[in-house]
Amino acid sequence: MTVKSLLLILLGGVLANNYALQKFLGVTPFLGYSRDESRIAGMGLAVTVVMLLTAAATWPVQQFVLAKLGLDYLQTLVFIALILIVVYLVDLVVKKLLHKCLGVYFPLIALNSAVLGLAVNNVTAGYNFLESLVAALGVGLGFLLAMFLFAGVQSRINEKYVPKAFRGLPVSLLAACIISLALFAF
Repeated sequence: MTVKSLLLILLGGVLANNYALQKFLGVTPFLGYSRDESRIAGMGLAVTVVMLLTAAATWPVQQFVLAKLGLDYLQTLVFIALILIVVYLVDLVVKKLLHKCLGVYFPLIALNSAVLGLAVNNVTAGYNFLESLVAALGVGLGFLLAMFLFAGVQSRINEKYVPKAFRGLPVSLLAACIISLALFAF
């Protein structure tokens, strides 16, 4: 494991293998969350923290419990339970430190398919613990980048005339596809 390989994993998660734009995981908050930059930053950072903590929790569970006991078929259920626990603990810490709750972030993060996809993909790729954490950071930052890019494109769409048949979700999906194609070049 070299610094170069870790950097490639990080940049791959941000650009080339962007979960929201390339794998279409976690598109619910991506497509319809908010256009406010501070809310996008809060959501993106919360997802990144949850991804890091989930990767830190799922790797040892997979390696030392599921794989050792031959319970790999329970991976999805166990990972979902771990994600819910991590999100709940993050919410408790945020309440304690900032005297705020995650509020609307809580269900969006807990049900975000990108978090589960990351945990499963880390196992499938055969990453070690450090590589799993770097992949989680890359995917989280990529999710944040995708949300900011999409919010910028969406604000431009809202300024222009859009034919009635394309208003709303259809033009949003077209815009997401165009952004995805732009990042596909990486």
